Amino acid sequence: MQKKDYIILGGGISGLTAAHALQEAGCKSVVLEACPSVGGLTRSINVDDFCFDYTGHFLHLACFPSPQDIPYAGVKNTDWGTHERKSFCFIDGQLIPAPIQYNLKQLPPQKFAACVESYNKRAPFPPNAEISFHDYLLSGFGTYLSNLFLIPQNEKTLGISLDRISAKSVKRFFPPSDETRIRAGIEGESYTAAEYNAMFWYPLKGGIGTLVAGLERGLSNVQVLQGAVAVDVENKIVATKSGESWKWDVLLSSIPLPNLCRITNDQQLAALANNLSHSSTIVFNLGVHAPLPSQLKGIHWIYVPDRAIPFYRVGFYSNINQGICPMDCYSLYVEVGLNSADLDTINIIEDIQPKVFNTLSALGWVQQKNIVCSVVHVIRCAYVHHTFERERLIEKICKRLESFNIYPIGRYGLWDYISMEDSIISAMEVVKRVL
Repeated sequence: MQKKDYIILGGGISGLTAAHALQEAGCKSVVLEACPSVGGLTRSINVDDFCFDYTGHFLHLACFPSPQDIPYAGVKNTDWGTHERKSFCFIDGQLIPAPIQYNLKQLPPQKFAACVESYNKRAPFPPNAEISFHDYLLSGFGTYLSNLFLIPQNEKTLGISLDRISAKSVKRFFPPSDETRIRAGIEGESYTAAEYNAMFWYPLKGGIGTLVAGLERGLSNVQVLQGAVAVDVENKIVATKSGESWKWDVLLSSIPLPNLCRITNDQQLAALANNLSHSSTIVFNLGVHAPLPSQLKGIHWIYVPDRAIPFYRVGFYSNINQGICPMDCYSLYVEVGLNSADLDTINIIEDIQPKVFNTLSALGWVQQKNIVCSVVHVIRCAYVHHTFERERLIEKICKRLESFNIYPIGRYGLWDYISMEDSIISAMEVVKRVL
């Protein structure tokens, strides 16, 4: 059995950040990562001269001015490019600029009129009312726009009815209706306002894994192929898949919170975790040897609310960085969302892939005969479900974990919807707290 004062489960960006902070403080620590390489969902892979991320991952910064200001990242701004978001909503064969609620004038005339009428008749709820995300959308944007785009888009993404999602929890990342902007959009006027992802950074060479490579640099305490399979909370021992055991004083965990709870020997934690839920995403990363269709030029990603279409979003890597695919080619990612409970009941290659490829062909976005590279990623834990019970459950789980000197960090450790920047900050804050 090996002994470290601090053990970190998971070598994603929050785990690597925590490792740096502990190393800087002179602490004895180790990162235990289940995969052959670190990075988690922010890894990039190279296949046949194409570079793919696990799916579209772009660096949105609110606290740090630029990539080189991210602690421990060790990257230079000259290696990154900035991009003003160019995203669209696919409605009835048209590409409407996103956010759609602020560009209503660009809808077909009948749909535009219906959206305006419905918006004018909306019935807002009291500010502090405990309502569902579904009702929050209806009250803020009107029935027609909600049913046309906002509800189906989010239900396709989350794989769950929005009636089960708490409006209180999602307001942080889905801001309330801005009547001034909506009215300006109705009149066909532009109205500039700050949005969290209106501008983003992306490497000039390679994918988002560039950030991971920077965070990994300088660490001497990372163990790969050491996924945790059991956590003895009383004796403070972690057992890994390789058969090794590690004793710890403080445990930091960036692995999905329900997974952590279920591998402990604490029945209360396991029972609480069974009430947490999430979506899964199947990602088709495609390399295409053909000219990019003219209607897609310059587009970063497209939201697809139509329930008859299997995917909820399509993004174009090569419109952001042409250098990550060969000349005369373009590359993209296609995301299919579902409830995690349904993931193991489907055959991705036989059931999902043909529908995706046939739809892309019918839309004129990708012809199957031109696909020269295809990599499928299954993101088992994609979006956390912010149900009405989640906040109470997380409070109970974290309180009990902390009684055993276990502290969650990062997006999935905290069981939240947060950015890469937020994940890094969370790791630094927790390390500061436990030192």
